[in-house]
Amino acid sequence: MKNSGNLQKYQTKNPLKKMMLSYFNRRFINAVAFLGLKKPTILDAGCGEGFVTNLLFQNFPQAQISGIDANLDAVAYARSHLPLEIRFSVGDIYHIEAKDNQFDLVCATEVLEHLQYPEQALGELLRVAKKYLIVSVPKEPYFCLGNLLSGKNILRFGNPPDHINHYTFYGFKKFLRKHARAEKIKLFDCLVWTLAVIEKQ
Repeated sequence: MKNSGNLQKYQTKNPLKKMMLSYFNRRFINAVAFLGLKKPTILDAGCGEGFVTNLLFQNFPQAQISGIDANLDAVAYARSHLPLEIRFSVGDIYHIEAKDNQFDLVCATEVLEHLQYPEQALGELLRVAKKYLIVSVPKEPYFCLGNLLSGKNILRFGNPPDHINHYTFYGFKKFLRKHARAEKIKLFDCLVWTLAVIEKQ
């Protein structure tokens, strides 16, 4: 399969990048744990090769966890490398095959920056979430600056070719307030990422 940016990120040998990713993952798992959900149903939307999905599985074994992604190769990788208890399927984040409020928690980490219509995806994620939605995006300009300093995507000033949306911390806050304005939103600064926990009212 093509070595995707997500695969490269999780298989990096760069000790600094590994440390930063480990920090973000801890913050993410702590955010999920803080919700106090008992035997939850969790959807990882835009799961890619399933690294975050598996992280959820390892930390919340009592949960029923599913992952969807539009990339057939990524889903095939996840199915072949990760526990059979996780339900992976090919899916469209704009039209998720699920009922309203079907999942106690929906997660979408490092997804919205790739989408042509992120506001539509956000609405669909909120539709299938019963109570909570956790989303994260790269925090600009620090994410691109970090890439540039490490010699990655130099001709694009550190910008990955598949990132079409760019959010500062406050820009992402503004985006969420506009498109999820009826919900309770908490944002967390996580180095070169912004993490948001949205609680449906």
